[in-house]
Amino acid sequence: MSFNWREEKLSKQHNRVNFDCGNADLNQFLQKYARQSQDRNSSKTYVAIDNHTEQIIGFYTITLSAISPQKVPSHLSKRFGSHQIPLFTLARLAVDKNAQGKGLGGQLLLKAAQRCMLVAEQVGGVGLLIEAKDQQVASWYQSFGATPLIDEPLSLILPFQTIKAVLLSLVY
Repeated sequence: MSFNWREEKLSKQHNRVNFDCGNADLNQFLQKYARQSQDRNSSKTYVAIDNHTEQIIGFYTITLSAISPQKVPSHLSKRFGSHQIPLFTLARLAVDKNAQGKGLGGQLLLKAAQRCMLVAEQVGGVGLLIEAKDQQVASWYQSFGATPLIDEPLSLILPFQTIKAVLLSLVY
């Protein structure tokens, strides 16, 4: 089953109470802290709204970041020398239990990356920095081409070049 959904920036009008992805920390973030972070301009959260039920079925949160090239595998960092690598952090991504296993997580990841790539055209940035909750989640991100940082297997970088290749493969 696929979902007919739309993406919206989180607002007061969204009912966040019923969202349950199975992870209490992610549920609590969406329900209590996402809008606060947005109001402080420290991050932005976008929600997937089921067009039939009008319920939130997923969300992602993004913010800006940079990382030392010494933490990144050399094939990703060599062109930056000793300069910080400009990135966007995918701070959170979650899918409601009723929508899990149907491809929505991957769609949200691509939406987040596309949004960041548009901003990167104006301000710079070369990829997403991802903090996975556990090894299973890290492996899921690796299936999209993310690469773990040196000595930090749950922190990964997903280069925009990789995302562009994925998007092109979907078109052709």
